[in-house]
Amino acid sequence: MGNIKVNEKITNIERKIVWIDDPMPLVGHIAFGIVDRGTNLLQVRPYTACNLSCIFCSVDAGPNSRSRVAEFIVNIDHLIDWVKYVMSFKRSRRIHILIDGVGEPLLHPKIIDLIQRLREIERIGEIAVETHGGVLNERIIKDLRDAGLTRINVSVHSLDPLKASWLTGTDKYDIKKVLEMIIYANNIGIDIMLTPVWIPGVNDHDIEEIVLWAKDNIRNNSSPILGVQKYIVHKRGRRISGVDEPSWDHFYNFLNVLERKTGVKLKISPQDFDVKPDNPLPKPMKIGDKVVVKIYSIGWLRGEYIGYAKNRVVTILTDQELEKDVEARVKIIYDKDNIYLSRIY
Repeated sequence: MGNIKVNEKITNIERKIVWIDDPMPLVGHIAFGIVDRGTNLLQVRPYTACNLSCIFCSVDAGPNSRSRVAEFIVNIDHLIDWVKYVMSFKRSRRIHILIDGVGEPLLHPKIIDLIQRLREIERIGEIAVETHGGVLNERIIKDLRDAGLTRINVSVHSLDPLKASWLTGTDKYDIKKVLEMIIYANNIGIDIMLTPVWIPGVNDHDIEEIVLWAKDNIRNNSSPILGVQKYIVHKRGRRISGVDEPSWDHFYNFLNVLERKTGVKLKISPQDFDVKPDNPLPKPMKIGDKVVVKIYSIGWLRGEYIGYAKNRVVTILTDQELEKDVEARVKIIYDKDNIYLSRIY
């Protein structure tokens, strides 16, 4: 069974590629490892880089990133061990996996092996992956299906070739090929969910066209065919000049109108994916705690380092230069979902 090769453009950009392996924990960072939000769904994040530079990207991914100083790639043996560890705290009979992240996870060189290894774990139910679709071809799709993948979430934002290229920040994004691969994957038994980002005043009509295209072309076993996302502006993300982030009320009003017009379900919930509350992974630290962190590498974004303490990743926000394997005394300033930010004290 083949694996997807890392796009050379990702490894040639002026960022450090950090290999994540033991003794680094795989819970505690938003960009890599495992994110557990207290449900029977685990977000598994093996790879952070992306080969597109979408002009609205909320996490500033791709070759045009201005904030990232490192990209992370996780050893899949290590990742499987940690999936089993986190699952051991869950009471649900079925644990679902969403392979996603702050980049293009299908660019991990061992992504097929990862999915195959996940499928071999007892209790794992659905395995889905998020992708922009540009790396898909028939061989990869067959390998994904044979490895045990059940759904592909594809972030298609326009069906117009010129607008799709503009939105993704590259003229090498071929929306026609992406659509062909979506139909192929669906025809060989993989559920497809299109996940366009609605950008008010930019792709309103495009979203309607995507909904109608999905209605005519996608036939799933169980999953919804659409998962429209709201355009979100983050401090370090990219934004389109002159376009404001819509409120949630505005967003749901847009979906309501489109649902009535197209007859397609657009407002989705965790229940649509059999996602329900479950025991969260215990939190060994909380805001205000003072801990000693062992430094592992520079962090994901400028002004950050990453290290570990109490079996969790801890991000240190600092202007100081820190050396690998030294210890730093820090104070925890953020702890939601077992994701930890800190400052040196």
